[in-house]
Parts: sequence; structure tokens; C-alpha cells
Amino acid sequence: MATIEHHEDLVAWQLATELKERVFEITARAAVLKHRDFCEQIQTSSRSAPANLAEGFWRYSPRDNARFVRIALGSLGETANHLRDAWKENYITEDEYVSLARLGRRALGVTIRWHTYLKQCPDQPSSRSRRVLDHRPNHD
Repeated sequence: MATIEHHEDLVAWQLATELKERVFEITARAAVLKHRDFCEQIQTSSRSAPANLAEGFWRYSPRDNARFVRIALGSLGETANHLRDAWKENYITEDEYVSLARLGRRALGVTIRWHTYLKQCPDQPSSRSRRVLDHRPNHD
């Protein structure tokens, strides 16, 4: 099993980030840009998932981390809903929708498993986080 030392090591973060990047490619299209409310909503939800996964990771407490993972799950679900709207409004093709929906489901599945893992962990900082905290420079 690989060691997770940074939020970028999380497969959940990697998939959520890939989904966000693909969403931003879609919203950069001239035909889609005209629909500002849609662009703002899908960009916000797609940006929220990896941001919350990152923030939760650096909280060190499994319980606190799990809270941010739940928020990320909500954002992934919201993004999936917006993607369906994008397909129905012909902002994306059916093939694009199928591909993005598959990526979204993968991101949701991995994130759910990460949340399940965090919920079964004792709520104390890991030895890794204690090492990081113990080696912070003193700025007194």
C-alpha cells in the first residue's frame, strides 16, 4: 500500500481534479460561455470537491477530515447533476456526457471509500501529522 503524505496522493483528489479540469474545458467553449449562471454553478461545484478533499486532509483528525470529505461528496453529486443538464442543453455531446458521468462515478466511489475508511479510524492525529507539527519552525 502506498503511503499518502500529501493530499495530491489521494486518488479521490486526483479524480475530482480531473473532473474539475474537464468541466473548465467545457465552460471555456464559446457556446457555453454565454450561459454564465450554468458556468458559474458547475465551476463552483467542480472546484469544491478537490478543494475540500485537500482541506480535510490537512486537518489531521480523521473525524474532521471526514466532515470535509462529506462536503466533497455533495459537490461531486452536484457536478454530476450539472453535467446531465449540460448534456440535455446540448452543451456537451452524449459521448462526452457518458465519459464525464463515468469519471464522476469513479470519483464518487473512491471518495465514498475514503470516507468509510476515515469513519473507522480513531480520532487522533497520525504519527505523520505529529512529526510535521513537531518540526514547524518557531517564529517567536
